[in-house]
Amino acid sequence: MATSKEEKLAREIADALNDNEAFAVHVGFAKKYSEAFLRKILQKVLSIPEDQIRKTRGALFTYLVNQQYGKGSSRD
Repeated sequence: MATSKEEKLAREIADALNDNEAFAVHVGFAKKYSEAFLRKILQKVLSIPEDQIRKTRGALFTYLVNQQYGKGSSRD
């Protein structure tokens, strides 16, 4: 079960990405990854102009989080 801090972070990410449909995915990320890592990816995604994103900011965020998984970003 997610803590209120994790849910708050997930809500902030979902709102920033206009990706409220994937709130549960963001909660899962908040439980699995450090806040600093997720904020770094969020900052990167938000810095990219909308017209350079193929699908959605939410999809790009999910892709980048999953791509970085093997690089020591997990809380474990």
